[in-house]
Amino acid sequence: MKTKNIFLVSFALISLFSGGCKKKNKEVTPKVENKDISIVYTTDVHCGINENLGYSSLYKYKEDLKKNNYVALVDSGDYLQGDLIGAISNGKYIIDIMNEVEYDVITIGNHEFDYGTSELSTRLSEFKGDVVSCNFTYTGTKENKFNMVEPYVIKEYGDKKVGFIGITTPQTLVVSDPKHFYEDDELVYSFGNSSPDAFYSLIQNNIDECKSKGANYVVLLSHLGSLSNYSPYRSIDVLEHTSGVTAFLDGHAHADVPWKTYKNKNNEDTLLVDTGYKLNEFASLTIKVDGSISYDYVTNYSEKSEKIDTFIKGITDKVEELENQVVANIDVDLLIGSPRLTRIRETTIGNLVADAYRTIGETDIGFVNGGGVRADLHKGDVTYKDIKSVHPFGNTLLKKKTTGAKILDYLEFASMKTPLELVDGGGGKYNGESGAFASVSGLKYTIDTSISNHVITDENGAFIKVEGERRVKNVQVLENGEYKNIDPEKNYTISSHNFLLESGGDGANMFINDEIIGGTEMFDYEVVIKYIVDVLQGHLADKYSSTEGRITVI
Repeated sequence: MKTKNIFLVSFALISLFSGGCKKKNKEVTPKVENKDISIVYTTDVHCGINENLGYSSLYKYKEDLKKNNYVALVDSGDYLQGDLIGAISNGKYIIDIMNEVEYDVITIGNHEFDYGTSELSTRLSEFKGDVVSCNFTYTGTKENKFNMVEPYVIKEYGDKKVGFIGITTPQTLVVSDPKHFYEDDELVYSFGNSSPDAFYSLIQNNIDECKSKGANYVVLLSHLGSLSNYSPYRSIDVLEHTSGVTAFLDGHAHADVPWKTYKNKNNEDTLLVDTGYKLNEFASLTIKVDGSISYDYVTNYSEKSEKIDTFIKGITDKVEELENQVVANIDVDLLIGSPRLTRIRETTIGNLVADAYRTIGETDIGFVNGGGVRADLHKGDVTYKDIKSVHPFGNTLLKKKTTGAKILDYLEFASMKTPLELVDGGGGKYNGESGAFASVSGLKYTIDTSISNHVITDENGAFIKVEGERRVKNVQVLENGEYKNIDPEKNYTISSHNFLLESGGDGANMFINDEIIGGTEMFDYEVVIKYIVDVLQGHLADKYSSTEGRITVI
């Protein structure tokens, strides 16, 4: 009997701990489907939603890839700004479209800050994908508006993981309005540029962290650019000082750089690509199941998505209504002249635009090239569309510090073709006109046409030097309400658009390497709107009924 009791107790205990000896169902691990991974990438779209290839073709390309591949759609920055559709909605319409196109990961470009940090915070919160930037940090004591931004994100595709790391150009601190980055007069945002070595180390640490968390591949969404004047924070500089990156998907330079291979710090081949500007191109990188990599650089893709076309039309219809909204009522006609006087003489409309740059830029001097002023403004109601037609190129306000000597070189270059007599050369042109002719604010000077042109240019028409007597004389700068002789050795602050001051537009390259002190947050036409509406309140007649003799031609 004793043995029987032990057996019964033992059986009861076994039953208790085994759930009554019921057989447990075995968990089945879902089978992972391994497919090629395609990463489709854009950059510097700048509101070019329908331009060139457009978002509709991009979406169709992505959807076609998804039939056989895992697909990620990513962007390397500068999507919110670039046209009226961005400006009138502070970028909201663009985020709406990017959500509809189903972007997965984006980084932050310098122009994302053009509407201010509060607006950008709202836009990034509205984005349905992931926002990454490993070098954009907040050091203040208040609420961090950008807690949605992570240094990187790791995505799983079958049994593989891809890490996406974002990098925002350190130039953002100087090419966007500095006030965006301060709280209570203290700089509270950093872009990791205390030194080049610290910058490279920060990025390497994020690469290593992605790898330690299982990323098989690491892709950098780098809004850095590869141009020499971005050194030492170029994408190529980062590439040469880091390792472990599969590809740099670069932006910021607006450069068409089809896939190229560079050596990283371990002398290993690393891919880099840049797809230019406003969807001239987009690119894709495909990681195959066997680990090999292929890539595509798409310059022509004619198929469209009806879904995206319909969605975008709904937004562009709203924009068209806003374009026709009256922004001011002006009391005088401002004319470019017939045929194109702004390219050869001082004009009231040229003075207005130059004054807008100097006033809104809060600098000593304002410039605008004659070829940049394209249409009349007529007395009465003025719409967004009217003003945009005057200054239509989508350039942005830029402010720099330069010397009096460089200003003298610029005026000489801008005036080298100016003739004494206005002679209609036919075809809508004056003889001797030039798109580089300067309309100015804060300056007065004389062009002596009896003196031959002594400007030396290269084979492309870019300025080299002045060699001989100058035809621009008696140059004076407006200082505290009085005109004083310009000092070649003195530093002056100047405002214009990035086409002139950053790109050396029309060949006027003397300011390219000068120190940037602010700007690039406002479109060219927005500068003019703000001046007419906020500063002049539509009252233009007193100042712009006639020219002021800023430029005298003898």
